[in-house]
Amino acid sequence: MVKTGKLRAGVVTRTAEDWEEAALDAIAADGVGSVAVPELARTLGVTKGSFYWHFTSLQSLIDKALQRWERADEMVLAQVGEIADARQRLVALFQEAMHQQRAHALYITLATSASPHVSAALRRVSERRMKFLIAAYRDLGMSSKQALDRARLTYAAYIGLLHLRRQSLPGLRTAGDVDGFLAQAVETLIPATPRRK
Repeated sequence: MVKTGKLRAGVVTRTAEDWEEAALDAIAADGVGSVAVPELARTLGVTKGSFYWHFTSLQSLIDKALQRWERADEMVLAQVGEIADARQRLVALFQEAMHQQRAHALYITLATSASPHVSAALRRVSERRMKFLIAAYRDLGMSSKQALDRARLTYAAYIGLLHLRRQSLPGLRTAGDVDGFLAQAVETLIPATPRRK
């Protein structure tokens, strides 16, 4: 979400980060094609000149916004990755993933883009998440093949959930619904005890 910019001599100023956050909000709401400088400037309460102070083109803004999204995802994985117990690490990742509404919307809208820049960013995020899942399942005692298979199943369930929530299907509308789904996902996808390799 865009925060209020700094006030300088009675004028609101915006940082590059403010523009990037506004772009991510626009992408989450309506896709990459909805990102336009005049609309973002109105949202931020500034003139278009503020944009050109920070960015050379609309594409440079979109690229920086996607990099920001990737860095945020990397930070989440790094924080969750500090949990020593593999099962608790997976539970924490599931919990984090289920309650990030803007991240859900971003993933869905980015998946519909034909832009090579967008596809590359989305692939990097997916590969990082898969690598994290595989490592956690290996730490639970699964073989390499078992860990890969379980990680694919888990990630596919996550992506499927994003699409179903976007459609506002019954049973996935409220926070309680999502918590119920989360409990079922944990029970189904995370072994209670480590396996022997």
